[in-house]
Amino acid sequence: MSYAINHPENVERLVIMNTWMWPVNRDWYYIAFSKFTGGFIGRFLIRRHNFFVNTIMPQAYGKRARFTKEIQLHYQMPLAVNEERKGCWVFPGQITGSSPWLADLWARRSNLSGMSKLIVRGMKDIAFREQELSVWEDAFPEAKVVRLEEVGHFVQEEAVSELGAAVQDFLDHS
Repeated sequence: MSYAINHPENVERLVIMNTWMWPVNRDWYYIAFSKFTGGFIGRFLIRRHNFFVNTIMPQAYGKRARFTKEIQLHYQMPLAVNEERKGCWVFPGQITGSSPWLADLWARRSNLSGMSKLIVRGMKDIAFREQELSVWEDAFPEAKVVRLEEVGHFVQEEAVSELGAAVQDFLDHS
């Protein structure tokens, strides 16, 4: 999104999935997650027990059974050593810590006005709720929105065929 806002002449279309682009530093939901997971306790749990991959990620799936042992292993392998897990606690702290940058992006969202937009949303996402989808819809009422009712945060893994079809249709008709 940052690239698209800073270089709108180079971007024709956007596909937006389960994310946000505005400050959430006044929303208790994000403040709690950011402070816990990005703070001392989260850092300890992530370093010692790979908490992000082993506990948070399975909860982020629309149907936990989709987060198979094979998929979990793909996430565990690059994070096998405690020191390699730093991003797993730094990123959550930046959910609220990057508020000035997000405020700047949000203030310049009009730079995206000439682009076609597809919003694909896993509706069982624990990270981004219905109200975040509403913010996107209000900001970009012209966007095509695809709601995947049984999908959580990882749309690209949980709904491969549906996402592929939605993106192909978007590319063919925008």
